[in-house]
Amino acid sequence: MTAKTLEERQETASDWFRQLRDQMCSAFESLEHNVTGPNEHAGNGKAGRFEYTEWDRPTGGGGVMSLMKGRVFEKIGVNISTVYGEFSEDFRTNIPGTEEDPGFWASGISAVAHPHSPLVPAAHMNTRFIVTSKAWFGGGGDLTPIYPDNQSEIAFHTALKNACEPHDPTYYPKFKKWCDEYFY
Repeated sequence: MTAKTLEERQETASDWFRQLRDQMCSAFESLEHNVTGPNEHAGNGKAGRFEYTEWDRPTGGGGVMSLMKGRVFEKIGVNISTVYGEFSEDFRTNIPGTEEDPGFWASGISAVAHPHSPLVPAAHMNTRFIVTSKAWFGGGGDLTPIYPDNQSEIAFHTALKNACEPHDPTYYPKFKKWCDEYFY
């Protein structure tokens, strides 16, 4: 098996983000369609469907916004983009790999979910593949509860820890500390 070229890795990442968006939108629409029982927090009573809007970035690339409003979700967005260009002189001092070449390419996904029920936390996640003279994945996720729920907190952090463990056992404690300090 030969190593993938950078262009092949970029295409693979963009395709994966598009597939992930489709899977997530399908799962969220299923929740909207399948919700049963009384729901005093339901929106207009109609199951939501995603509306897709393409956009272009004038200096290179673009993406697709996917938005839905419905019975379960007051508003949810699952958006993808692939953009390229040059970082501004001020910004590039903060980005690895831009010392000699300010060019970049980035592809990613972002999801923000705001349910009608105050008992369900709002959720956010994003991840992206960024290429300068270096290449890396980055991103994160969080829950914003209105009412504290210890079981949900434990489940959320257990899932994040389980995702980190196979790659490096130091990742979860390192990144959790970083997030705790950042969001304090």
